[in-house]
Amino acid sequence: MQSFLKPREPLSSEKTISEADLGRPWAPLKIPIYRSFWIAGLVSNLGTWMHETGAQWLMTSMEPSPEMVSAVRTCMTIPVFCLALPAGVWADRFDRRKWLIGSQLNLFFIAALMAGLAAWGLLSPWLLLVLTAAMGAAMTLNQPAWQSLTPELVPPALVPSAVSVGSISFNLARSLGPALAGVLISQLGVWCTFVFNACSFLAVVLVLILWRPGLEEAMKRENLAKPQFWDELRKGVFVVRNSMEVRNSLIRLHLFAVPASILWSLLALVATQKLGFAEKGFGLCLGLIGAGAVLGAYFLPRARLKYRSESIVLCAQLTYAVICIVIGSSSSRYLLVPLLVVLGACWMATMTTFNATAQVYLPRKFRARGMAAFLMAFALGMAVGSATWGWLAYFIGISPTFVLAGFCLACVALGLHSLSLGVLHLRPDTEAKERDS
Repeated sequence: MQSFLKPREPLSSEKTISEADLGRPWAPLKIPIYRSFWIAGLVSNLGTWMHETGAQWLMTSMEPSPEMVSAVRTCMTIPVFCLALPAGVWADRFDRRKWLIGSQLNLFFIAALMAGLAAWGLLSPWLLLVLTAAMGAAMTLNQPAWQSLTPELVPPALVPSAVSVGSISFNLARSLGPALAGVLISQLGVWCTFVFNACSFLAVVLVLILWRPGLEEAMKRENLAKPQFWDELRKGVFVVRNSMEVRNSLIRLHLFAVPASILWSLLALVATQKLGFAEKGFGLCLGLIGAGAVLGAYFLPRARLKYRSESIVLCAQLTYAVICIVIGSSSSRYLLVPLLVVLGACWMATMTTFNATAQVYLPRKFRARGMAAFLMAFALGMAVGSATWGWLAYFIGISPTFVLAGFCLACVALGLHSLSLGVLHLRPDTEAKERDS
């Protein structure tokens, strides 16, 4: 294990990245330290998806109204508005390794508490929402530091591929987690999904304890000045606002998340009311979306070598919009179930393109603050969208709401297509220049 997690050498001594590696989706996994974090992240993401599936299904069984089911995701994202930017400043100022260990332990204790309460039958709908908000707060403190690690673990030319490979981990967990959660819920109860999630955070803690950052990162922390918190916050906002590519990616991300959030906030009701599925069927729907995202992530690096980011995002978002309209117009399992795979690929292509753009164009010392702004833009869109579509579904029904969301998403895709996302793929001969920036 120690050799597997050996300290990362300074950036200048990393192996040369060939042109062929740019089109290989698994190239970042050749780097041992990235591979160890990827595996730990896969375990943690598996637990997170099992936990979220259990929470949504628990709410569906206790209070099946659309607004209460969609409130589960809304409560998960609300804390982002208060904590994301401060968390980004703290992650840039302090030891990220220790910060991540602390945040992962917080997540462990919250998930363990929910498991105990669920096992004893003490979780009410409103207590579930409160603890979900607490989980969202702990995840918000963790995410800016975690997101900003990728460029520290791989060479600059492999950052886009590393983001895609990270998406594969996330979506592979999305494929397996809900299906496994459905089995556990039907056989043992919702509390088992919370237990698994709590244990999954310990896998990340183990990797973080054994990891020793490279010399460059250690020197940066030793020489880091201690400026005022608000000065650092303003500097981070200034960097995000004045980087065209980062600013455009955040705008497009936020306005995409508002209509696209309908899938995640109301999928449980689609599975039960439109498709007639039970626990395992709901997990199957989420698993198919995750499987589509994994397939999409496999082909995306090759697509990036041929097409601009704007074209990839436009195609993915328009396809996503059409599928939302079809979901609202049909109740056929034979039609909707295969389309969930395509929908997962569209979600992955859009999200990883925005994420990689932000990570590539953010200066290293402002990266956590920039990713915090990224998380805020996404969370705001998801929260507004989830609440809006939940209430609309309550008043006009699920089917008309999906059709309306699909048309809104198509308008967003066409209206924002002209906002440039820059050149995402760095070539190997630009690495030295990027490292010095």
